[in-house]
Amino acid sequence: MNLFTKHAENLVKIFLHFLWPVNCPVCGKPSEIICPECARLLFAEKIINKKVENLEIFSASFYHTSINKLISDFKYSGFRALCRPLGRAMAEFFIKPKADYLLPVPLHLKSERNYNQALEISKGLSDVWNIEIFDGVEWSREMPRRAGLNFSERMNLSSNAFLVPKNIHGLNIAIIDDVCTTGMTLLRLSQACRYKGANVIGAYTLASVSEY
Repeated sequence: MNLFTKHAENLVKIFLHFLWPVNCPVCGKPSEIICPECARLLFAEKIINKKVENLEIFSASFYHTSINKLISDFKYSGFRALCRPLGRAMAEFFIKPKADYLLPVPLHLKSERNYNQALEISKGLSDVWNIEIFDGVEWSREMPRRAGLNFSERMNLSSNAFLVPKNIHGLNIAIIDDVCTTGMTLLRLSQACRYKGANVIGAYTLASVSEY
């Protein structure tokens, strides 16, 4: 990039910032939802891998790090626009899975949030991996917010917690969510998918509460 082009790009970003005043939440640069470089710096040095029964779960960072605030921003403060660029950064961090579809964990029934953060993250992953998104799964019943549950309550999740359509039979599925705490939600969703004949190759999350 030559000096003129770089200055031109900076001027465009400054102009856009006046129209839509947004700063990268990490470095403060104007007109960036989050800089790609900053997003990558949020991730761990290596993939965080945990196994819950027969489900492999891969995470890009630990929850109790600087990424915690960004997750809180898009889950509880309405900053939906953070999800997709974080998904794109995740896609660069992980090796592309051999999946036919990305399956985001569905939003809880009667959730106060008007968007599904797992779906928005999946869109970023799809941008880079060029894997389609399957958004046809629902919770089978109303559930309390997972964030308010203790460990034993999280582990006590019904095996029929999800409604999965039959048309995923024979497909290779990668499950996507924002945070893995105990892994039970991801496990139950994988079991529901396998019951309908899908091959779940693993789950991918932005962050993990622990490595085990």
